[in-house]
Amino acid sequence: MVIIPRPIDPREIRRIRKELGITQEELAERAGVTQAYIAKLEAGKVDPRLSTFNRILQALLECKKAQLRAKDVMSSPVISVKPYESVENVIKIMNEHNISQIPVIAGNKVVGSVTERTLIRQSLEYEDIYDRKVMEVMEEPFPIVSEDEDLEVVKYLLEEHPAVLVQDKEGRMTGIIARVDIFRIGKEKE
Repeated sequence: MVIIPRPIDPREIRRIRKELGITQEELAERAGVTQAYIAKLEAGKVDPRLSTFNRILQALLECKKAQLRAKDVMSSPVISVKPYESVENVIKIMNEHNISQIPVIAGNKVVGSVTERTLIRQSLEYEDIYDRKVMEVMEEPFPIVSEDEDLEVVKYLLEEHPAVLVQDKEGRMTGIIARVDIFRIGKEKE
């Protein structure tokens, strides 16, 4: 069975451009046409030549490739703790590195996480919180994504989780992305 892809309607350029988060002017510059031409194309007022349309599609493809990936925003190396360490040590590490969350790793496996929120909750339950072991207070592990994961997926995960871990193709933890990292990158792009 041969599958023939449906042709792209020039009016779909607007939807694709918006998904990529680029302006008509940016697309026009990358494709070597005017912004007015892009506007007319998106409105269905012009029927582009194949060569021009291919240049526009190529420009969109390059924008897609240029989008930020997890590896572009992650902090590295990953600071982590082991399940049998004391909570007192975790607090010390978090303070030293000015971080508000930390993954718990046993061997090469992520088994949990500790956040400032976790510690506050657990301190209400345990008066001797500093003497407890990490395994007694840890919560579920942070989600894990590949280094090449699209930043939009990472943002979606950060809506529900305080951090996302990043791993390479061999499964090694190579970085961590916290919510604050997303805002730092947005500021750097300005």
